[in-house]
Amino acid sequence: MSRLPLVALVAVLALGLTACGDDEPTADPTPSDPPTAETTTPSETPSTSETPSQTPSETPSATPSETPTFTSTPDPTPSETVEPSQTTTPPPAPGPDPVPTTYADAQAKLDAAGQEPRTAKRFQTSSGIYCLTQSRFAVGCELPSGGIPDPGYCGTDGPVQSVGRVVFGEGGAPTAECNSDTIREPGAATVADGSVVASPSGAVQCLLEASGVTCIDTVAGSGFFLGSSYSVFGG
Repeated sequence: MSRLPLVALVAVLALGLTACGDDEPTADPTPSDPPTAETTTPSETPSTSETPSQTPSETPSATPSETPTFTSTPDPTPSETVEPSQTTTPPPAPGPDPVPTTYADAQAKLDAAGQEPRTAKRFQTSSGIYCLTQSRFAVGCELPSGGIPDPGYCGTDGPVQSVGRVVFGEGGAPTAECNSDTIREPGAATVADGSVVASPSGAVQCLLEASGVTCIDTVAGSGFFLGSSYSVFGG
């Protein structure tokens, strides 16, 4: 090969290399405006003051503010000893006076009264029973009004079926009477219950009680009771 064609070939290859170098980018291109890194910034940052908390606003303290102190309280001791009041219990109300059925019972009642007999020919009790201890008409006692029903004794056909008076009959025998009349006369003194009244001779004695009158004839050894009921008995 001649020298001229070799130079021409080299020149053509150089031009080709130059053209290729203009078309390829450089190995380290420097951008005219470097790209800005995109950072994700939240549009609204939540406030820490509004962050919900699982802890209640008022957290109870594990330790109480005031620890109770348990101390033994002594029993209250009264400053002044109260003595029990001395209460007087009234005695029970007395029951009805027992009705004597024998002369001995009646004599015992008069003796238990412990009263010195007062002398009176006639008297009346606080309940209105009228009595004669000495009289030409009768010696005995009479209810103020009405009588004690006793149809078995007084009968059912007569005008009166009740006993209203008891008198000492002949020989001192006591007799119940179904009376419609009266032996009562005005002016008799009223004698208190519990008293004992005797005839001027002392043979007849009567004990006055709230329930009635008990009279005895100490000579005949007989007697009677007249009140809400009646009883007659011999010696």
